[in-house]
Amino acid sequence: MSKSILHKIDGKNWPLEIRWSTDEDMPRIHEWLQEEKSQGVHGNFLCNWNLTKQCHQEGNLLVLLDKMEGIPIGYQWGQLLQSGILQIRNSWRGKGLGRLVVEHCIDLALEQDEMVLQIECKPLSSIPFWKSMGFTVVEGEYGRNAQGYRVLTKPLQLPSEGVNTTVRISIFPEDRKWSDDVSPIDSFSPRSMQSTDGQVHLAERVAFSFHLHEGSRDPVIEILINGKVLYRDKAKYQEAQDRGVRLCLNGFFIDQVKI
Repeated sequence: MSKSILHKIDGKNWPLEIRWSTDEDMPRIHEWLQEEKSQGVHGNFLCNWNLTKQCHQEGNLLVLLDKMEGIPIGYQWGQLLQSGILQIRNSWRGKGLGRLVVEHCIDLALEQDEMVLQIECKPLSSIPFWKSMGFTVVEGEYGRNAQGYRVLTKPLQLPSEGVNTTVRISIFPEDRKWSDDVSPIDSFSPRSMQSTDGQVHLAERVAFSFHLHEGSRDPVIEILINGKVLYRDKAKYQEAQDRGVRLCLNGFFIDQVKI
C-alpha cells in the first residue's frame, strides 16, 4: 500500500509518497544516517542499521519519499505494533512528516484488523510527540524504556432491520474468574442491534489492550445481553472466540456477539 500526499511545507504544497522500501532506497538512507551520526544529530538510529536492512529484506520497511527529488527522507519499521523505529531526516524535522507516517501506519493497522498500537518511546525526547499522536505512555519497569499504547476505534454499520439490544462488555483482571469482588478495568456499552439471524451487531468496534492496564495481560471478559450474562471467562478461550471475540497482536476486539 502506497500513499501520495501533498503536504504544506513552508507555504508550499510538497509532493510526498509513503511506500514500501526498494533496494535503491537503502544506500541513500544509510548515507544520510552516517552524515547525521558524524554531526552528532540527536535521535540517530544508525546503530540499528542491521535491523533496518533486515526489515527491508522482509518487505516491512516503510519509506517517506520526497517526490520532487526522488529521495527518501524518512523511514519506519515495526508498523507501531511492536518496538521499532521512526526516523525523519534531520533537515526535514519539525514539518509534520512524522505525523504523516504515523497516520499511514494507523491506516495499515486498521486494514489488518490490528486494533492496539504499541511502541517503545526511545529516545525519551520522543514522548511528547507520541502523546500528541494519542498514545498513552507508561513508564518502563526495571530499567526498560517507556512504552506507548493506543487503542484504535472503528465505526461499524448496524443492520437495516433488527431489534435494538442492550449490550455491556466489561474487561476484568484474571481474579474475576474466582471472585465477584473485582472491579472491571474497562466497560463498553455501544449501540447495538440484534439481526434476524440472532447475531448482535455493534455500532462501534470494542477493542482492548493486553498490556496498557495493570492486571490486563490475561483478562476475563464479561458479555451481558439485555442484562443477562452470555459469557464470563477468559478472553483467550475458544468459547470467547465462538461468541465473537477476535484476537489481534496486542489485544482483542469484538464487532458482533454471537448468541
